[in-house]
Amino acid sequence: SKNEVSIMSQYQANPRKGHLEALYSIFCYLQANPVRRLVFNPRRISKENCVFNDDADWTQFYGDVVEESPPRMPDPLGPAVQLSCYVDASHANNVVTRRSHTGINLFLMSTPVISHCKRQNTCEAATFGSELVAMRIARDLIIAYRLKLKSFGVRIDGPADVHCDNQGVCCNTMYPESTLSKKHNAINYHVVREAVAMGAMRVCKEDTETNNADALTKLLPFDKKRELLGFLQIE
Repeated sequence: SKNEVSIMSQYQANPRKGHLEALYSIFCYLQANPVRRLVFNPRRISKENCVFNDDADWTQFYGDVVEESPPRMPDPLGPAVQLSCYVDASHANNVVTRRSHTGINLFLMSTPVISHCKRQNTCEAATFGSELVAMRIARDLIIAYRLKLKSFGVRIDGPADVHCDNQGVCCNTMYPESTLSKKHNAINYHVVREAVAMGAMRVCKEDTETNNADALTKLLPFDKKRELLGFLQIE
């Protein structure tokens, strides 16, 4: 999968025999499972069990901040579309540098449109820091994709729903009154919160067992990965 390929790409400069054996396993998997399809699904992702803090008042912290719109944006047409994003990070996943790994799946309705699986550029001391970095990367992807949809004249149904399985990050980005105890994470902290304040995204707690971005950050058993990546139609 994308996670395994991303991990192997980190050792291109100085590969060893063990890396070659791992590549053999990837090619054996591809040979045994040759068919993979992305289905463009217009159905909405159910949010019945999701808890969002839609009544939060952010004006005390960020004023009347508004989301940026592209210049000469056309009038939106057609039905509004839903954006959903699943975010996860594997803390200190790299055994050499101890950098964390980010996994992000962005959905337009029920169709996966962006899949981000990459090692982070910084080494974080705690899981909270790596998850907050992943959230900031997701924020950047969401803002860019919303600008693209607006440029095409696509109507967007409210903020993008961001699903994160870290309770601390969720609290810091859902509730205006929550404070940051780790000052070195302050930039990512305010960048994400400002995006929530402007209505570009909103955050909810997603259980690790159902967070499909988990498949982009960890080496999971095949059955578990197949369960999480159910939106990939397998024959």
